[in-house]
Amino acid sequence: MFSWMEATRSRIQTLKKEGCFDSWPKQKTESITFFIYPDLVVPNNWIEKRTTIYKINADKFGINPPKVIFFVYSSIEIGKKMGLIPAITFVKEKEIHGHINQSPGHELTHVILGEINTSENLPANGLWAEGACVYFDGTNTDRKKHALSLNLGDVVIDTPWIHWRKNFPDNLYPLAGSIIQYCIGKYGWPDVLNYIKELENFGANDETLCLKIFHVSYLELQNGWKVWLKKVEAG
Repeated sequence: MFSWMEATRSRIQTLKKEGCFDSWPKQKTESITFFIYPDLVVPNNWIEKRTTIYKINADKFGINPPKVIFFVYSSIEIGKKMGLIPAITFVKEKEIHGHINQSPGHELTHVILGEINTSENLPANGLWAEGACVYFDGTNTDRKKHALSLNLGDVVIDTPWIHWRKNFPDNLYPLAGSIIQYCIGKYGWPDVLNYIKELENFGANDETLCLKIFHVSYLELQNGWKVWLKKVEAG
């Protein structure tokens, strides 16, 4: 586990011992127990929507949605004042600490990925794991348009995907989401899901797996995505 995650986990454990979360209102659904920051007014249907999307995504990944504890903050600044970094997902503990303005669907999808990959293999691949969580965050965002809105230069677009196996820059998450969108459109969700499931050791097998499932080289896959990303859609 990365050092910043260890530090955050330790800080959360300390806050629990101090009773920090004891006064937080609790709302329980079939799959998720929400602990809500005191005085935070949750928007209408927010909890219902989060739970529904979680179940839908779990079904897409072919699993029963595991029970999750979700601590919801009013903002990322509140988390920082408490000395931790939201949003973060502890897969083994099925626990999420996040803020309401960042789609919780992203962190909930990390839990789902944790069910299809062993904990020792997480993240399966920085690019593909984060891309899946971005794509399935439940906001129905067009990831191609979002990625193009970043106005990224060719240096970033041309960066070989193998450079992003273990770590994927936070500001490029929309880019990763667009890669998932492209692959689903080109090859279909069953093949993309199979690919994500079979990634091992931070995706060290990504190139051989690409040939096996998509029948193109990893470089050809990236080049196909680049052409698609820059193509102007009719209408």
